[in-house]
Amino acid sequence: MKSGLRCLSVLLISTLAACSLPGARTQAISHYVLEAPAAAVSAAVSPPPGVRPVLLLRDAEPGGLSQSMRLVYSRAAGTRALYQYANWVESPSKRLQTLLRERLLASGRYAGVAQLGAGIQGDFQLNLRLLDFFHNAASTPGVAHVKLDVELIERGSARLLAQRVFVAEVPLARQDAAAAADGLGQASGQVLDALVAWLAGMQPFSVGAAQAR
Repeated sequence: MKSGLRCLSVLLISTLAACSLPGARTQAISHYVLEAPAAAVSAAVSPPPGVRPVLLLRDAEPGGLSQSMRLVYSRAAGTRALYQYANWVESPSKRLQTLLRERLLASGRYAGVAQLGAGIQGDFQLNLRLLDFFHNAASTPGVAHVKLDVELIERGSARLLAQRVFVAEVPLARQDAAAAADGLGQASGQVLDALVAWLAGMQPFSVGAAQAR
């Protein structure tokens, strides 16, 4: 019995020693801020005359692993995995909504752009669902993939005016987390620019037109 206890003690000491071998270290976790390129400016989307509408943004709904604070990648279709040492500073869905609001305000087409539930009355509402947001690493170095589902609602009648899915893919310079974060930022910028241009082209999309119906 004593011999068995000695063997167990030796095993435990050996295990603990192995966990603290000289030179052993853990990789530091990197935190990335999702940054999109500056909004594309086009003369074709200049503010219309008349009363500008107030647009409300519902909290962006994340789909699947898009709600994770860790960067997501995929090596095969229909699969997703998480980077071990790469996190977002802010969830992609929340950050995308912030970037979208900045673009919409900068366009000058709206009297205001506010969060739904902020106590502000709005003329139209935008519903967002982030369907995909990941590094597609099926090939090397892969591409950044962003897919966003958008609904435009007329608040007065609760009527769905339009719905569209926006997709962007950006080839990565390298197959690592830093390149993935940069590529996802570029793909996000493309999606948001397309969304802002789509809204600008919606006719009629003004307070007067909404009140006339």
